Amino acid sequence: MDRSIYPLTHDRPYTFGELRAAETMLLAERQADQALSSRLRLQDRKQIDWAKTRNEEWSPLKLLADGLGLVDEDTFRWTPAGAADFVIASGARTLKVQCTMAYDERSEGQYRAGHLYRKEQEFGATNGFYFGGGRISEPTVRDVAEDLVTWRAGIVSAVKSKMTNVSYEGQGLDLLVFARGCAFDLIDFSLEEVVRPALKQLGPEYWGRIFANVYVVDDHAFAHIAKL
Repeated sequence: MDRSIYPLTHDRPYTFGELRAAETMLLAERQADQALSSRLRLQDRKQIDWAKTRNEEWSPLKLLADGLGLVDEDTFRWTPAGAADFVIASGARTLKVQCTMAYDERSEGQYRAGHLYRKEQEFGATNGFYFGGGRISEPTVRDVAEDLVTWRAGIVSAVKSKMTNVSYEGQGLDLLVFARGCAFDLIDFSLEEVVRPALKQLGPEYWGRIFANVYVVDDHAFAHIAKL
């Protein structure tokens, strides 16, 4: 098997076939080496300096490509120094994509957003388990109706955080939101059923000032909301 393309090099062209192969190779390596899998989840730059970027950008890009039906021959560049994190070429079409994370916004949780994810992984690595819901070491009663509210709040927060960057205006960007765990928490709902009301709350006249499309992804889940 060819060597993985990870870690990616800035502004170098890659095919989505190469990206898919890298993810397949990494999955096999993680299954064979649980210590490696734990280090990747912990995202400690001293252990794997590209783990956080892979988890929050490169892996979601693969989910986006699958959701859009991009073929292996389509290409992309990782361009973190620019307005777009990725520039995708698919036939005559070019997509410029900015990336962000969405988290379950539970007000009663001890920790929030990325800090919560980090604490969950640290607790899990030490104890072999953690409880979802924000308290980590103790169970939290989860209600589906509440999960819908808090995940939609997290998606709204993720989009609004990107709207504060005025340098994105006029750049022809799309927004890729990775809602890690959302599809699992709300397994009885399609991702679009979760996302569409959240973006309707914001209004396309608001987020459409910068982004022509918002894509929300999770494992085996994809939602696309266009400005028009």
